[in-house]
Amino acid sequence: MPKGIAVNIGLNFVNPAAYNGWNGQLAGCINDARDLHQIAMQLGYSATLLTDAQASASEVTRVIGQAARQLATGDICLVTYSGHGSQINDVTGDEPDGKDETWVLWDRQLLDDELNGLWSGFAAGVRIFLLSDSCHSGTVARVMSFQKKFKSPEFAAQYDRPANEPPRIRAADPAAVHANYLANKTNYEVSQWTHRAAVNASVTLISGCQDNQLSSDGDANGLFTQRLKEVWNGGAFSGSYAQFHSAIVARMPSDQTPNLFRTGVSSPAFDAEKPFSIGGASTGSTGSGGNDLSISAPASFTNGATPVSFSVSVPSGHYFAVEVATDASLFNNTANGEQRNDNNFYASWKVTPFRQGNSFTLPLDAWNRLRQEASRIYYRLWCTSSPTAWVNYQVSTPDSNAQSAPGVALTAQSQPGSGGDTGEPAITAPTAFPANGAAPRFQVNPGGGRYYAVEVSTNSWYFTDQYSAQRNDNNFYASWKVTPFRSSALYPSAFELPADVWSRLRDNAANGRLYYRMWWTESPTQWTGHGCTTPNSSGQNAPSFALSREFDMASFEPSGK
Repeated sequence: MPKGIAVNIGLNFVNPAAYNGWNGQLAGCINDARDLHQIAMQLGYSATLLTDAQASASEVTRVIGQAARQLATGDICLVTYSGHGSQINDVTGDEPDGKDETWVLWDRQLLDDELNGLWSGFAAGVRIFLLSDSCHSGTVARVMSFQKKFKSPEFAAQYDRPANEPPRIRAADPAAVHANYLANKTNYEVSQWTHRAAVNASVTLISGCQDNQLSSDGDANGLFTQRLKEVWNGGAFSGSYAQFHSAIVARMPSDQTPNLFRTGVSSPAFDAEKPFSIGGASTGSTGSGGNDLSISAPASFTNGATPVSFSVSVPSGHYFAVEVATDASLFNNTANGEQRNDNNFYASWKVTPFRQGNSFTLPLDAWNRLRQEASRIYYRLWCTSSPTAWVNYQVSTPDSNAQSAPGVALTAQSQPGSGGDTGEPAITAPTAFPANGAAPRFQVNPGGGRYYAVEVSTNSWYFTDQYSAQRNDNNFYASWKVTPFRSSALYPSAFELPADVWSRLRDNAANGRLYYRMWWTESPTQWTGHGCTTPNSSGQNAPSFALSREFDMASFEPSGK
């Protein structure tokens, strides 16, 4: 019977004596470790919890090394870390960016080379699932940029923290870790040169952010661990590791994008399992019967002329259909079926009979509509035992778990704004929008090679110089105050009003309308060669849309399959 061993590490503090007087204070890391320790215990792991002074480099190394001796082929080791992350200079030349990532433990940093050495101690056929809720950069410039952006209400709201409170991030103080590096330089360099053995186990890492990003700390949990727990949902999640990662990413702000990384020996069976599984149970199938249902696509795909393709697998003798959406919540037909339209949702079963084979390419017309609407598209797979009807059907991501659907990030194919026939600068919206619905989307077109910003107000006169001094967060929104100017690989593109802004403005729209306009600029950071669809001099003439308050989503009976 397969065995599971877990090591859960969390540090709210480090030893000031080891880091030049810096204590590394955080708030949510020990809670992260305890919560993941509880998940491991509930699933039957033999688990060790190491916090603060217990989490010394020698003790972490000893516990993981001991697990390597106890586990054999078919077993699993779960290692979770919550705390500060940093980087030191790579002396071996095996890192493209010239840096080795580190965990900032109680007494010293643990290098990624040392972790690789630990993984190499596990037997072939062992599965290692690694979670790291930490930053991978300690540069002052990046920290200062993060702190500046955090001051906006919109950005702070993503992290569930007041805008007037300073951010807590899991990037170690540069001076402190540099002092620690100098004090241990010889040992670090020895580790970098010696921990280079091949890894025969299969290792899957989901980290809290990309190497060039920062992870947010919270009062209860780190943001990454908080979202992970929401997706895990007490064990109700039933997808694969990739689907688990995608579902977490879908809940995270763009400034903190969890990474999925694999090393060691490739194991498709491990990849397809439900996360944390000791027994290596399923292939991610959900629905009734069988476990041979799966669909996959590239993690990212160029937003260009060629449609994205999917690899599919269904039980023998079955037929399949594919659904693609710009928002994963649209897969919940009961709750959001009425919000589906041709620009945000595609279902192959609506267009053609059920299919056979092992691949599916999104039709060009559907691809061209969907790629205008979002920077990411989501997908799921249905199968049926009949070529014409829903018989013994299954689905890869059920409606009740819609937010866990995997997604494909759409990347720019060229310089911002250069794709397609851009035409004249313009912004448009529906003439009416349900006030109790999701935040509205605008179609924007700043023109080739340009960047844009959107302003929305409860009164068109706030767009004029005469009344600009009366603007506040409850009657006026400007995207350029919150984020840099925006761009798209293809115009026209879509801009969605942030949900918290939508809530404020619609509640303060005295005449039942919201007004909008778009600015454009030739620089991503400055007002260079700028213009506006409705200049200040004629701001009172800005276009608008009506808020329909009598609309009630609950009154509509969603259509079934």
